[in-house]
Amino acid sequence: MRNGMLAGVFATALAAGVVGPAFADPTVPTESDIQDSRDAEAAAAGDVSALEARLAELSAQVDALYIQAAKAIEAYNGARVLLEQATETEQTARAAAEQRDAEAEQARIELGRMASATYSHGGQLAGVGMVLGADDGQALYEGMGALRAVTRSQVTIAQRARDARHDADHAAAQAATALAERTTAAEQADAARAAAEAAVAGQEQAVAAVEAQRSTAIAQLAAARGTTVALEQQRQEALEAEQEELEQEQAEQDPTEPPAPTGQPSVGPPDDPTVPVEPTTPPQPTTEPSQPPQPTTEPPPPPPEPPQPTVEPSPEPTEEPEEPDPDPPADGAEAAVDYAYAQLGKPYEWGADGPGSFDCSGLTMRAWEAGGVDMPHWSVAQAQQVDRVSYSDLRPGDLIFWSDNGQASGVYHVGLYIGGGQMIHAPRPGKDVEVQDVFYWVDPSFYGRV
Repeated sequence: MRNGMLAGVFATALAAGVVGPAFADPTVPTESDIQDSRDAEAAAAGDVSALEARLAELSAQVDALYIQAAKAIEAYNGARVLLEQATETEQTARAAAEQRDAEAEQARIELGRMASATYSHGGQLAGVGMVLGADDGQALYEGMGALRAVTRSQVTIAQRARDARHDADHAAAQAATALAERTTAAEQADAARAAAEAAVAGQEQAVAAVEAQRSTAIAQLAAARGTTVALEQQRQEALEAEQEELEQEQAEQDPTEPPAPTGQPSVGPPDDPTVPVEPTTPPQPTTEPSQPPQPTTEPPPPPPEPPQPTVEPSPEPTEEPEEPDPDPPADGAEAAVDYAYAQLGKPYEWGADGPGSFDCSGLTMRAWEAGGVDMPHWSVAQAQQVDRVSYSDLRPGDLIFWSDNGQASGVYHVGLYIGGGQMIHAPRPGKDVEVQDVFYWVDPSFYGRV
């Protein structure tokens, strides 16, 4: 009968045009078919696992490169800040040198005028004139002293002017040297930043390629699993049909057996007349509720107690309002947080400080600028400017720092705390300004209050 049923299924499939060669029977997959499908599924699963491991490795490398890139960009920001300072110093020193040079030139001119006037009035004969024209010795002494004082004064002024000009020229030269060094440092920082950007971009391309391979492998795995399920379902349906036909054949050959299955289900309910004896146990719980009258005799003692609780709640509310005082909001913090919220969704950009894009320290700088505090566009300098606080003491507006040495000098990323264990920050290239958990990445190094 079994062979007849399978032959019928095969004939039906053949008539429907779903069967290929005459010797194939797709309606009942063989164990070999099932095993081949399972082998394909296992192979696809292995490919996915290998690619996922490779993807995890590359992702870890990308994270490391992001940290290196963050350090490079913050070093670049720092070089720019120092370059600006050096430029201002050089300009100030150069202006001072020019001023001193003008003063020295003026002193030289004045000294020349005095010498010319002295010469026109007799030069060395002026002293002789004082001797001949003096009425007495005291007048001669005073006249010669005045002449020497004027001469010394002019000479001293000229000397001081020359010294000031020399010092100013020296300071200007030093400032120019510092400016040249800062310019070189800024150029090197810019090159390091470009190299970091290129490294990150290259690694991201590698990750994208592996992710594409992983997507293909997952699709192959899904197809393999889908095929296995289909084969298993076809096989199970064929086996169930065979089992039903066998049961029908047995029922036709032995008609005395059907009552047996019908009698078995009836054995349960009718043959249990002793079961009602068990409901006699419920009266026991009825005896237990008889105990409630006992608590009714006990309520009289509680009435004297209510006046006591009424006295206690009155002093408690007076002490509670004092608790919020120890944590007042920082000055400008609300404005800083509001500004940061307004930048959500704007893209990250190296060295940017708004208004259309930001890097990490550019965002915190502008946020606290809105809060009335000037901060440099450099996370290291920002870390040097704040007072450190613990995580348990964090308040909205505080800054969160990541450092490779635990100190301000090693800071490479900064975010703005907004409360509830969350912060707003500009994370990295390819991402937008976002709200994120404080511990979403590596743990922060320290926290600071502006």
